[in-house]
Amino acid sequence: MKNRLLRIRALLMAPDGGAGGGTGGASGTPGADPAQGNPPGAAPGAGSGAPPAIDYAKIQQMLDGTLAAKEDTALKAYFKQQGLSQQEAEQAMAAFRAEKAKNQPDVSALQAQISQAEAAALQARVESAATMAAVGLGIDAKTIPYVLKLADLSGAAGQDGKINEEAVKNALNKVLEDVPALKPQAAGTTGFVQIGAAGGGSGQQAGSQDDALKKAFGL
Repeated sequence: MKNRLLRIRALLMAPDGGAGGGTGGASGTPGADPAQGNPPGAAPGAGSGAPPAIDYAKIQQMLDGTLAAKEDTALKAYFKQQGLSQQEAEQAMAAFRAEKAKNQPDVSALQAQISQAEAAALQARVESAATMAAVGLGIDAKTIPYVLKLADLSGAAGQDGKINEEAVKNALNKVLEDVPALKPQAAGTTGFVQIGAAGGGSGQQAGSQDDALKKAFGL
C-alpha cells in the first residue's frame, strides 16, 4: 500500500510530459492546408492562374523611349567631345534630328502615290475596254471619244479590279439612247453617190462639226 502511494505521488510530481504526446499528431503550422499544400494566407489555386495579358504597344513605347534616351546621351557626349557649349550642342542635336526626319521616307505619301498609280492604271484599262466595246457596237471611230466622255463607267470595274464587259456595253448603249446623233449610221442610208470631183464645202463642214464637238467635250 505504501509503495502504491509513493508511485502515485511520483506521477503527480513528475514534469508534464504525457500531455505533449497527445498533441503530437496535430503538430505542424496552424492554418496550413495539408490537402492542397498552400502556405498560410494564400488563396487556393493562386499558383495556377492565367498569365497576364501583354501590352505590346506599351512595350514598343518603352523601347522607343529607351532608344531616344540613349541617342540623346550619345549625341551629348559626342558634341561635348567636340568642345561645343550646351546651347551649341542643343542646336546641333536639333539640326541632326531635322536631317534624320528629312531622310526618312514619308510612308503616307508613298501609299498615296501608289493608290493614285493604281487608280490611273485601272482607268486606262476601263477606257481601253470601252473603246473595244464601242468598236464592237459599230460606233464611228471619230465618235468614240465623245461617247466615252459621256458614258458613266464608274461601275465598269469590280472590287477585284476585273472589267465587267456587260456593264461597259450598258453604259455605252445608255449614251446612244440619250444622244441618238451619236448612234452608228447604217451603210447606204444616204442614197447618194458622189460622181466627179468633190467640192470643198462638205469637207469643210465636216471639219467644222468635228471641231465643234471637240470643243464641246474638251477634247
